Amino acid sequence: MVQDILKSDFQPDAIIGISKGGVIIASLISDMLGIPTDLMQLSHWNFSRVKNNVIIKYRPSIDVRNLRVLLIDDVSDTGLTLNEAREELMKVGAREVKTAVLDYKVLSSKYVPDYYAYKWITWVYIIYPWENFETFKSIGINEAKIVFADYELVKMQELMRT
Repeated sequence: MVQDILKSDFQPDAIIGISKGGVIIASLISDMLGIPTDLMQLSHWNFSRVKNNVIIKYRPSIDVRNLRVLLIDDVSDTGLTLNEAREELMKVGAREVKTAVLDYKVLSSKYVPDYYAYKWITWVYIIYPWENFETFKSIGINEAKIVFADYELVKMQELMRT
């Protein structure tokens, strides 16, 4: 994905990671490209269930007016988060906003990101390493036994006891 960004004619002035999953990726890409990064937080998910309205919980602290912004998230599942975040950045004066994700889900996303590492043409349920604990707390033990390896279950159960 970084190679695709470098090969394109888009040269971002700032990177905005969508919290939570996009922040890790934004930080890594920021280090690779030497570009400042910030975050914004939006919500429309209630574990496994999408809500139709997107709520902006936190806007970037940097002034994006007249900047070319690379907006990053971990996945474009429905595309609602990316689309709303992009519109918000444009509304506050960004000159241009391009989007990047690790995983683009063709079947479910109404928004096509500008850059992506992987394009899923069949539906998949993805749990990123930074979501393990959140996922574990949100599903029952029977589902957790299917999703997680035994050693992961032991670690998460220990964390729940503390």
